[in-house]
Amino acid sequence: MPVWLWFVLVVGQCALLFILARTGEALPRRAREEAAAAAAMPDAQWPAAALIVPVAGADPRMEGALRSLLTQDYPGLAPVLVTATESEPAAELVTRLCKDFPATRHVVAGPAQGCGQKNHNLLAGVDAVGPAAEVYLFCDSTHQAAPDLARQLAGPLVRGEAAFTTGYHEVDPGDSQTATLGYAFCVMLMRLLQAMGAFTQLWGGAMGMSRAAFEKYGVRSLWSETVVDDCSLTALLQVRGAGVRLCPGALLRTEAANHAPHVWRAWMDRQVLFLKFCMPGQWLLLGLLAVMTAVPVLGAVLSLLGWLLHLGGGAGVLLTLFWLAATAGALYLWRALLPRPVSLLRWLWAYGRSVCLFARVYAASVGATGIAWRGIRYVVGRGGVVRETSRQ
Repeated sequence: MPVWLWFVLVVGQCALLFILARTGEALPRRAREEAAAAAAMPDAQWPAAALIVPVAGADPRMEGALRSLLTQDYPGLAPVLVTATESEPAAELVTRLCKDFPATRHVVAGPAQGCGQKNHNLLAGVDAVGPAAEVYLFCDSTHQAAPDLARQLAGPLVRGEAAFTTGYHEVDPGDSQTATLGYAFCVMLMRLLQAMGAFTQLWGGAMGMSRAAFEKYGVRSLWSETVVDDCSLTALLQVRGAGVRLCPGALLRTEAANHAPHVWRAWMDRQVLFLKFCMPGQWLLLGLLAVMTAVPVLGAVLSLLGWLLHLGGGAGVLLTLFWLAATAGALYLWRALLPRPVSLLRWLWAYGRSVCLFARVYAASVGATGIAWRGIRYVVGRGGVVRETSRQ
């Protein structure tokens, strides 16, 4: 590998890490400003809104997360919990919650045909609400929400500042295992990229839109044939020239402990494949990011091996030390953005493992023709359109 290319990629990677760290440091101030704007609006000015949550699986975090969503301080919020069947474990939990929260509706969507099961559940929730709501809010079922999440997501919609809004989440690592910290790092990377205007996208775990926008942009038609909700809709909005407003205060907390490596890998697979099928341009940019992050790591490893075996010169070692120092400095700033402190050494190791896994996942995505998600295998075509479905 030419030393000059290695040097350019090292500088580019470190510069990106520092820029994203500074971006992350500005997010709390933006969140406070939007929270103040939401708090200043009288309850009478908030339009009727529905909170639609697709629920599936048996995640132990689910009950606490759903209770945090069902206790939102948005006036008159109508919660709708959607399951695919009446007999799955998630449906039993929803039935219990409906007894504790009588305003909550349980909708059974049935198995999806021709689209992702999550999309099918979301549309079933929208159909159940109908014209009774002027604002639709969509959230996942395994993330803890602050009481003002719904106001934060709906605020720009109500003030006429945007037709679509999105929040994101942060991982609260409960241990220092590599997969746990690696997952926390990857989520933080995506959150910080979200905060840069050119990369702001909808995230299905916390997004909002007006009913008028839902109808104007044909969201029903789109979701009824695509594999995923957020990437496919973002791609459509980019073509139509409609922007997405990031709400930094709409930040959910994801608790993670003893995170299994295969779960981390499967999650990363989906993130990359969603972009490949729905937003191929951004998928190609993701490839450049994979090169920018993986080559410095590879170069450092080869340089140190060469030095140990007396096969290389001192220039490579000096560049490796520079890369290590600069990366450690940037990740020290990133570590401060975590909900709780972690060892810098473990954080650095998790970064290296994340980079290597990312490179492997991206390489595997090149020839992929489908996505496996919650026991269902989807064969996906251009634009994220579902071509074939098989249940495992």
